[in-house]
Amino acid sequence: MRDVDTKLLRAAVALAEELNFSRAAEILHIGQSALSKQINTLEELLGCELFSRDSRGVVPTAAGERFVYEARLALLHQERAIQFSREAHRNREIPLQVGKSPYTDPYLLSNLLSFRLPLFPNLKVQLTSKFAVDLEHDLLNGTLDLAFLTALPPTPLLSSVTVARQPMYVAMLESDDLARCADVRDGQLEGTSCILPERHVHPPLYEMLIAGARPATKPGTSIHHVMTAEDASHFVRRGLGVAILSQAGAWRIARNGITIRPLNINGIELETRLACRSDSQVRVVSEFLRGFVKRLNEQASAKQFQLRLAG
Repeated sequence: MRDVDTKLLRAAVALAEELNFSRAAEILHIGQSALSKQINTLEELLGCELFSRDSRGVVPTAAGERFVYEARLALLHQERAIQFSREAHRNREIPLQVGKSPYTDPYLLSNLLSFRLPLFPNLKVQLTSKFAVDLEHDLLNGTLDLAFLTALPPTPLLSSVTVARQPMYVAMLESDDLARCADVRDGQLEGTSCILPERHVHPPLYEMLIAGARPATKPGTSIHHVMTAEDASHFVRRGLGVAILSQAGAWRIARNGITIRPLNINGIELETRLACRSDSQVRVVSEFLRGFVKRLNEQASAKQFQLRLAG
């Protein structure tokens, strides 16, 4: 089969977005008949129908939806290849789009921003902060090069490596009965009112906490929902319950009468993976991923020295 011309990819994407030959042709600055010819040529090359046409309009077929999804990515990577080469030629900064969520360990971010690639001295990391599920979507559609995905199940569409594992923490008043324990264990939250992040902030993590920790499942208890650790601290101080938070969030509010304890329940853990698209052919992405993970491993294996105590 002959290679598919870029203009045919653009024709399919424009028609899928507009669902109208006249409007799509106008966007492409060509005539409607020329667009029809391009779509027919594309369908002949592929040997299948990409769009069904009738009196009601134009609708992508199942094959068309899949083709257009990949065509958008192909066009995006083509544009980025041109952008990267021009910026490298001009000795300008090459951007690397990296996503992180509120659950990303600040230690990882500080390492990320200080990491350098000798092969790409003009590389500049540009951070984007979103909810974890949105980061996964942006990776798949090519908007992001890399992303820290926390507490999300692996997918074959993404290549990833685990870079951190952390327990969740429970924030409570210093006078709370749970503060007498070294950690919070299975069953202890069933009779306690709890403060959780809103489900839409991180649906998989929310379901994990509900199923594993079973918070506020006894009569007389309730669950309150918040958006941030700072919101949770207000609820805790008002005596509305204890808050289940990430390590970074818990440490931010552990003051002025609030103390924290690790949540020690089997199966509840924040695993963070650094991920990119499985089919990514961008060398700077693979080199950065490999080098960054190597740096983390070297730091983890480095000998740790203990400070001597006075006296």
